Amino acid sequence: MMNLAESQFDFLKDVDPLMHALLVSAEAAYYTAPAHTLVQTRKFAEALVNKVAQANQLEVPEQSDFLSRIRLVENRLKLKADFISVLHTLRVNGNKGAHDAETDHSDALTSLRLSYRMAQWLYILTTQKTKLFPEFEAPVDPTLEARRMRFELIELQQQLRTAQDKQTVHSDIQHKLAALEAENLQLKQQQQVEAQTLHAQLAAYEAKVNALQQQAPQPTLEAPIKDEQLDIANASFELSEAETRELIDRQLQLAGWEADTQVITYSNGVRPQKGLNLAIAEYPTLLDGEDGFADYVLFHGLIPVAVVEAKKRNKTVSHYIRQAERYSQGFQFDVGMQKPYDDAPWTSEENVYHIPFVYACNGQKQSKRLADEGGIWFRDVRHPSNISKVLQGFHSPEGLKWKLEQDIARADEYLEQTEILPFNDRVYQREGIKAVEQAIAKDKQRILLAMATGTGKTRLATGLMYRLIKSQRFKHILFLVDRSTLGTQAFDAFGAEVIEQGQTLAQIYTVADLGVDTTERPEVQVATVQSLVHRLFNSDTPLPIDFYDCIIIDEAHRGYTLDKEMTEGEETIRDEAQYLSTYKRVIDYFDATLIGLTATPALHTTEIFGKPVFTYSFTRAVEEGYLVNYDKPIRYITKLSQAGIEIPKGTSVQVMTNATGQKTTALIPDDMDFDVADFNRRVINENFNKVICQALVEDLNPLGDEKTMIFCVTDRHADQVVALLNELFKEKYGKDWNNDAVVKITGNADQPSKLVESYKKNKFPNIAVTVDLLTTGIDVPKICNLVFMRKVRSRVLFEQMLGRATRLCPDIGKTEFRIYDAVDIFATLQTVNTMQPIVVRPNISIDQLIRELSNPELMQKAKAINVPCIDEVKRTQADIVLDEFIQKVTRILGKAEKFKHHPDQVKLREALGKIKENFKVDSFKLPQMLRAKGIDDLGTWLQQNSAILEARLAEVRSALGTLDLPIISDEKDELIERVVDTAHQQPEDYLEYFDSFVKTAVNDNAAIKAVVTRPSDLTREQLRELENLLTSKGFTQSKLTQALGGNESNQTYASQIISMIRRSTLGEEISSVEERYQRGLNKILQQRAWTEDQKQWLARLTLFIAKEVVVDKNMIHHQFAKDGGVKRLSKLLDSDVEKLVDDIHDGLWQAS
Repeated sequence: MMNLAESQFDFLKDVDPLMHALLVSAEAAYYTAPAHTLVQTRKFAEALVNKVAQANQLEVPEQSDFLSRIRLVENRLKLKADFISVLHTLRVNGNKGAHDAETDHSDALTSLRLSYRMAQWLYILTTQKTKLFPEFEAPVDPTLEARRMRFELIELQQQLRTAQDKQTVHSDIQHKLAALEAENLQLKQQQQVEAQTLHAQLAAYEAKVNALQQQAPQPTLEAPIKDEQLDIANASFELSEAETRELIDRQLQLAGWEADTQVITYSNGVRPQKGLNLAIAEYPTLLDGEDGFADYVLFHGLIPVAVVEAKKRNKTVSHYIRQAERYSQGFQFDVGMQKPYDDAPWTSEENVYHIPFVYACNGQKQSKRLADEGGIWFRDVRHPSNISKVLQGFHSPEGLKWKLEQDIARADEYLEQTEILPFNDRVYQREGIKAVEQAIAKDKQRILLAMATGTGKTRLATGLMYRLIKSQRFKHILFLVDRSTLGTQAFDAFGAEVIEQGQTLAQIYTVADLGVDTTERPEVQVATVQSLVHRLFNSDTPLPIDFYDCIIIDEAHRGYTLDKEMTEGEETIRDEAQYLSTYKRVIDYFDATLIGLTATPALHTTEIFGKPVFTYSFTRAVEEGYLVNYDKPIRYITKLSQAGIEIPKGTSVQVMTNATGQKTTALIPDDMDFDVADFNRRVINENFNKVICQALVEDLNPLGDEKTMIFCVTDRHADQVVALLNELFKEKYGKDWNNDAVVKITGNADQPSKLVESYKKNKFPNIAVTVDLLTTGIDVPKICNLVFMRKVRSRVLFEQMLGRATRLCPDIGKTEFRIYDAVDIFATLQTVNTMQPIVVRPNISIDQLIRELSNPELMQKAKAINVPCIDEVKRTQADIVLDEFIQKVTRILGKAEKFKHHPDQVKLREALGKIKENFKVDSFKLPQMLRAKGIDDLGTWLQQNSAILEARLAEVRSALGTLDLPIISDEKDELIERVVDTAHQQPEDYLEYFDSFVKTAVNDNAAIKAVVTRPSDLTREQLRELENLLTSKGFTQSKLTQALGGNESNQTYASQIISMIRRSTLGEEISSVEERYQRGLNKILQQRAWTEDQKQWLARLTLFIAKEVVVDKNMIHHQFAKDGGVKRLSKLLDSDVEKLVDDIHDGLWQAS
């Protein structure tokens, strides 16, 4: 019996009286109240963490729990992984003691033993003195004998089923039961006696503990902990083999195995039993005459399924997987056991494995820095190509049994030979499904599918999941989303879309909703990242690593959050690095095949999943008629957005407190400049917002069918925009205005999910003002207008925003969507934007395109001209012509579809009826029919039908008249200009425009004529005039450089425009400075023999001319002034320098 007078923890008495008291109380209560021991050791661990955090001045949130504080010190301090593992064990055991009436002495003993190790660490850290501590004297576990008897009884019951002399066995069972009952009775009596003896002492001691806890301030370390102090303490913290085994027992128990190295051992007579999942320790093996003992053999009932090799904490774990393999080879089957499978054993070269799965571990978490030294390493030895990998835990008994039963070869064969259901009727969806299945067949564990927003990733996933489960390639699939609105949307789709024989996925298989925290394993589970964080990392009983064997991650690009507000559930994750780390922890936790779905792969996406196995781009989707194109953005330019806001030092300004929104006055300590990216973020200017909203009121129709989405900077900014729009629209529409037409939909709005649903399904709201909640995954086909009042830096986020409006909506005649850019976001992200529109040149008529497509010789030439594309899809000039033709037909017929039901549109309905009569297809499906023919067949078809097609389209255009033409405001004020952003047309169109301008102006402009005929005659004055002319026409240096692919950045503007003009008029290739320099130098060196010194001077002169292009005597004199100017240069070269310059100049522009 323990007492309170003496304790193994007395060395802590002078170091920290509170922690000493907690441990003495825990130790004394062990026999009589093991639950009390668990609670007190948890309190000790919590006090230790608090003390360390306070000493290091770590900011501990007031409402944080023990788990959060453990993570805080883990992330901020240099602590051993063992130390953190022990803290978690004490926390979990303490929770069990507080909430579970049936606690056992073995857990209490583990907590006491580990607390003794932690107390030593604290002593050394605090005193900075090394001390030789005695080994912990473990009290005898009073339940040990009873636990052993349990397995003896199980063994006897097993014998009773098969024994011939049942009477003898039955008698033995009765004796064992009587002995077990007597043992339990003796334990209870002993506990009662000791409880009476210790009750008063414990009560007094508890009062002492409570008094110490109330003292203020709490004892703390004198100064922040230095790394050297931690190093000394950490060096002393070394778990024994027994302590390591206790941690590994706990890991096995969490996975569903019965593990207890004090009781469930081979030497104690424990053998595999039907209906039990035992981890039998110290199991003997024999290989090549050598005895060995596996640390554990895992039995699923009577089937040996895995070997576990457990090492001390200071051992490199990954190396010992070989030792576990050796034990698999040396395993001997006893009578009554079952072989793991019909094809056991498994042979690889000279090795024969009797147990299919092997593990190596040391109870420690894996560290990124020392990847091989921790974690649980696993290998499936049934096939030589299987390599070992690190896992976050052990597989469950059910998980290993499924691995044994699964026939992967048959499943892969089924997928390869079975047709995809008509549910996935689009060609690209079938291609995507096949690409994923082929990657799975190649045993690829991480797979990425890139598909443009609006092309049906969820529909593809539905068909894919059906096939994967039906083939038994996977058994339990998790569909992972990052916010509940997307999860609800997916769950509804799984229950609504019929995929086979009138049934939905949810009717064929069990599909669990977001809120279902089930321990049963459904075939499909929809869950958010945040909910899994709770179930995996905030739970004392996390899910096993094989709870899902396949995870489909929707919007797999998540983690782009460079400038977004935190969405629901992310408030506790603080920043992008932490969010991405948490996101990756979730998907890394499971031993599962990962399939990522995204429209916008980011760098971190490919780092996690690898390159996409299949890509379906926005451009291809528009070409094939599955998404709508967008027009060139309309720029709103204000004086403030163009010039920015400057506030001089010392200015008295109002500032707003973010938390409260209250305004106070402050002096500016230094000059401050703000550009449009800072508006409504770092500087709030209501005038800018008002001017933009005034323009939107003129451009948008909030009472019509076409919906609008406005992207704002912050939640407060969104409130301001909603208020302004309501005020301005009310002024415009009067009593016809509906206050529900414009709403804010953000995470802070009232019932945002209901607002999203209303925005999707109802007439109002028509305009959604958002920050980040609607940037990803929300499907509202009626969105025809996007407004950017927020500048983002992330291409991924920008393209997700664009994706909100790409979906088809034939019900309202949607043929394209419009973009209103108030912050010049397109100019910022143009070079990285992969969602480039298909540019339809307005000066090319549909009749002209028909003539081009029906001319086979012209199309053959066009097919030979490759057009560079940002999405890496090979396209030719013929594809461009086809795209333009289809887009023009789509726009005409889409608009007709919108207005055909108007009562006055009799002629329009007649014209559309003729199209159906002539071409045997509904008018709105005609573009798809034409696209499906392809370039060659379409050309042949047009040769026979072009006249009637042109006539029918002309009738439709005539019937449409001027209906619903876009409103363009010519009203001007001093603040705003509304322009179509021609700067962002496709590079090839921009260069064509330049060519056309130059060819037209060459005969009327002396400077351009000089460039074409003899550039050396061009004067500096003429060059300035030419630069001004081109700039006024929009041909600036930056735009020309961009149109050329950004490869001419080393050119001066003068050399660039001369190269471009000669390219347009003479067909010369654009040459670099280096190429011009080499041509000019070669020409001059060929004139006569030069000395080596003269050649060096000529090289300097030629390089100067090649860079500047247009030079005169004064420029040369200035360049070589330090060397004596033109006069000295002429003497050194023994030539007239001005004549040399002309000759060099002529050489620069000779055709290469």
